[in-house]
Amino acid sequence: MFDPFDPLDPLDPLSIEACFPGAITGQAEVTCPHCNAIFTVPVRDPLGEESYRCQMCGGGLHVDWGNDTVTQL
Repeated sequence: MFDPFDPLDPLDPLSIEACFPGAITGQAEVTCPHCNAIFTVPVRDPLGEESYRCQMCGGGLHVDWGNDTVTQL
């Protein structure tokens, strides 16, 4: 039975987590393939592809959110 006060209840709508990048905040963390730095990028299309510049080394990277891959440019 659903218990609204049980924080671990799987039917609690607040415990359901979105499962795609940037679902809640519009941002996601990526790891630079050049220098392995981790930084936050904006996500405009959680199933599309986007290109960014690393905030540490300036290297270009391409993210395919649908396939969950990060590659060098």
